[in-house]
Formats: sequence, structure tokens, C-alpha cells
Amino acid sequence: MATSTNETGSRSSSTGSSASSSSSRIDDVRERIGDLGSDITDRVGSAPLIALGAGAALGALIASVLPRSDRETEMLRPLGQKLNEASRGALDRGREMGREKFNELAGDKVREFFGAGSNSDS
Repeated sequence: MATSTNETGSRSSSTGSSASSSSSRIDDVRERIGDLGSDITDRVGSAPLIALGAGAALGALIASVLPRSDRETEMLRPLGQKLNEASRGALDRGREMGREKFNELAGDKVREFFGAGSNSDS
């Protein structure tokens, strides 16, 4: 029976050391998380725009994975329609301005070409 008690005692001590080891690991993880938090705070303080961009990218990634609710669709549809109309208007204005500028520059080059050609004939 002494052996049995001895085995039980050694089992208790190994369980105790296992609990102590787990507690030590938990403390290490807590310390690392605290260090990570302060490291992130330092990095955000030194480059806030990068942090903002990273946060926006992360938010967009999460939003793309999660399904959209009916309520979100209902609330965001008018905004999407307004943005679509505004972007189409801006695109049309930009296209027209580009066309006008192209015609202006092309006209200048054509006039230069024919003007230079007619001067050489004279």
C-alpha cells in the first residue's frame, strides 16, 4: 500500500506542477497581450493614417464576409442610388471635358500641320 500512496503523492505533485505550469503560461500570455496592446498603441500614434487605412481594410474584409441584412439593404439602397447618380454625372462631365480638350489640342495640331505646310508652299 505504501507504493500506492507514493504513486498518489507523485501524481498529486505532477498535477500541482502541471497547474503551476499552466498558471505560468497564462501569466505569460497576459503579459504578451499587454505588450501587444502597448505596441499597437505606439504604432498607431506614430502612423495614424496607416492605422486608419488598415482598420478600413479590415472592416471592409469583415463586411464582405458577413451577410447583409434586409434592414441594411433597405437603409443603404437610397445612398447607393445617390452615389451611383453622382458618379455617373461626374463621369459624363469628365468625359465631355476630355473630349473638348482633345478636340482643342487636335485642332491646334491640325492647324499647325496645315499652317506649316501652306507656309512652305508660298
